Amino acid sequence: MEERARSCLLRSRATLEQDIKASYLMDHMISDGVLTGVEEERVLSKPTRREQAAALLEVLLWKDNRAYISFYNALIRESYGDLASLLHNDLPQLSPEGEKSYSNGISPTVQAILSEGGVPQRPVVFVNRPALLNKVREKLYKLQNAVGWVTVFGMAGSGKSVLAAESVKDHTLIKECFPDGIHWLSVGQCERADLLVRLQSLCFRLEQSQVSEAPLRPPSSLEEAKERLRFLMLRRFPRALLILDDVWDSYTLRAFDIQCRVLLTTRNRSLTDSVSGRYLVPVESGLDEEKALEILALYVNGKLHNLPEQARSIVKECKGSPLVVSLIGALLREFPERWGYYLRQLQKKQFQRIRKSSSYDYEALDQAMDASLQVLKKEHRELYKDLSVLEKDVKVPAKVLSVLWGKELEDVEDVLQEFVNKSLLFRDCNQRPYLYYLHDLQLDFLTEVRCEIRRCSRHFVLSCVE
Repeated sequence: MEERARSCLLRSRATLEQDIKASYLMDHMISDGVLTGVEEERVLSKPTRREQAAALLEVLLWKDNRAYISFYNALIRESYGDLASLLHNDLPQLSPEGEKSYSNGISPTVQAILSEGGVPQRPVVFVNRPALLNKVREKLYKLQNAVGWVTVFGMAGSGKSVLAAESVKDHTLIKECFPDGIHWLSVGQCERADLLVRLQSLCFRLEQSQVSEAPLRPPSSLEEAKERLRFLMLRRFPRALLILDDVWDSYTLRAFDIQCRVLLTTRNRSLTDSVSGRYLVPVESGLDEEKALEILALYVNGKLHNLPEQARSIVKECKGSPLVVSLIGALLREFPERWGYYLRQLQKKQFQRIRKSSSYDYEALDQAMDASLQVLKKEHRELYKDLSVLEKDVKVPAKVLSVLWGKELEDVEDVLQEFVNKSLLFRDCNQRPYLYYLHDLQLDFLTEVRCEIRRCSRHFVLSCVE
């Protein structure tokens, strides 16, 4: 680490130790590849929050410039803007040698731009999806001379965020289309107050890169934050790209409708229907077999041809879901003899037993599926649960569901459109009338939900009898 960066950490040490929560920051630093799992365990073994903060800083002081930048970005992402400002003026430059190993072949200039903009690093286990990547970049090039929206959409765990981050790791794209930088913001499901915090964080990061006589106070309302962001993007970063990751609703989207260039990831296809200059990129729900097997091989540090027979069965059972393959791969890294066990859990729909921290926001498949379900109106949630009666790989017309739900055909079609838009249901447009179907994992999840309801009801009845 450069001496001035190290000195800055030492000067700010007391303030940092007093305020930071190390566990929040370490998630980002591990994702960036600058902190190991062993180091994380050592920090978390300390009994108090302040001692954990001190232990993290002690580890950091022995690391390189990459770790300093990662720590700075983690502070920004976790809304420690005032603490990040203590480190900003002493941000080091990465050496060409250090950058080459840090960025997996990405040029030093690109890596510096992405680091400053808070774009996440590649996950530890990564496989390329060149066809999809090219589609996203093709749409991004359409923003070269005009503002607009590129929307990457797909069901839970399909790899949208990784794809978005990977798409901007291109020197020519940045130089020709986004010379004012790339700025990433993780949005997620958030209330009004949480949204304001995210906007404040983004404004702070943008303002930090500008020379100013005095720091501006944080915006105190969503309206003020939106206007501050509009001014920054229009006057100071007119050709920058704003990446909004995991946006759930139109209310949140409106806060960023400020006539700038945006790359958006979401489960909801219709989210950008009301904005102009939009381009859609659908992400298929599963990887092809070879890509999925490659992920499993990387997790267990093995070769494709050495994988056991159950590997292909796991991929087939989950239809190549990147989330499921990554969760099981992470588990197999620790328990390499459990191929058969995890295959059986998939086959028995025991999703809660397939639980592991990974590069995804969810530690289990049922969490990811349930998050999508909870954004529906209560009435529509119940209608969606009724789809558990469908058979795997069977497509049905809206007329069948009209009988199931006891509703007019037009009302049914409106509900199905909402499910399709939110990536909860798939539609085959090659036939008329349209045919609808569930992904196997969605159907399995609904079946498990229904079974759990029946188990709870039976337990309640028995307890009343007793």
